[in-house]
Amino acid sequence: MSSRLFDFLLSFGIMLVGIMLLLFSSIFFTAKPAHQLIARLPLPSPEGFSAGGAPLPPSPYVVTRPPVPLALDTSTFPDQLTAVSALVVDDKTNTVLFKKNPYAVRSLASISKLMSALVMLDLPMHWSSTTVVEANDIHEDHQISVGQKYTLDQLWHIALVGSSNSAIMVLVRNSGISESDFVERMNAKAKALGLMTLRFVEPTGLDDRDMGTAMDIVRLLKAALAKEKIASTLQTPSYDAVPIGGKKHIVWSTDWLLTQWIPNSFDKGQVVGKTGYIDESGYNFTVRISDTDGHVIRLAVLGAASDAERFSEARDLALWAFNHFRWPGDPNYKKLAAAE
Repeated sequence: MSSRLFDFLLSFGIMLVGIMLLLFSSIFFTAKPAHQLIARLPLPSPEGFSAGGAPLPPSPYVVTRPPVPLALDTSTFPDQLTAVSALVVDDKTNTVLFKKNPYAVRSLASISKLMSALVMLDLPMHWSSTTVVEANDIHEDHQISVGQKYTLDQLWHIALVGSSNSAIMVLVRNSGISESDFVERMNAKAKALGLMTLRFVEPTGLDDRDMGTAMDIVRLLKAALAKEKIASTLQTPSYDAVPIGGKKHIVWSTDWLLTQWIPNSFDKGQVVGKTGYIDESGYNFTVRISDTDGHVIRLAVLGAASDAERFSEARDLALWAFNHFRWPGDPNYKKLAAAE
């Protein structure tokens, strides 16, 4: 056989073998189901165990949630609200039970004082020390007067029970930092708490640029009421303000559910909230309410049409939520959960 013929046959044979290998591999890989191909990859170890079978520590990414309130049916709150924005959440799980424009950014008005109070508790305030009210402290209320002398603790109660802008300003002046630094701390506190819609330009809420959503307001309320000094003060229906060397005057709570000026079936210990009003905001109210069965909700009513309606609408929303939802441990809860 000539060398040219041999070289031809050798080249042809190599090409033929290559074609056969290509055909074989194509048939093999397309014929295998995708799950069989994936199964050839190294498999992860069973959950909770290492590759060698040793137990692993619990995963930091495992999240468990408590059982949440469940609605009895698909019906909605039956009444019309004058409030521009409203929200009701379960206090324990933050489950939304009712919402109306919950992400609308609204002027907070005196609800801003909740953040002011939180910042004060972060500062070395000397609550038993005394101070004299100055002319620059007076901001659109008559709960205190120029020249009167109070302890800082008295001013704290006047500020939160009576929602006194002037008392807040005296406290800020005695906080050991400037007003601008105080407001900066308010905004930093909001950010640290994850309340990203809250913005403050001053401590009282008189400026309509103190703003936020109902979603963040009910979260602010939870953070504030976790502080006993805030919660106990806001549960005070009236406070006897007695300036040193002066005459007593009564400071009534601005929360009309607490004072029962708006009729309701809740006991004093079941209601704790904060009001707010300026022309730009309308009538605001955020409150935590519990019922006799131990169910607890937080709600916000923002931009209601009148002083009375913010409280009556909050009351009616609370009663509807307590009647319309079932909590873990309630009769029929397991049946509702099974139907989910």
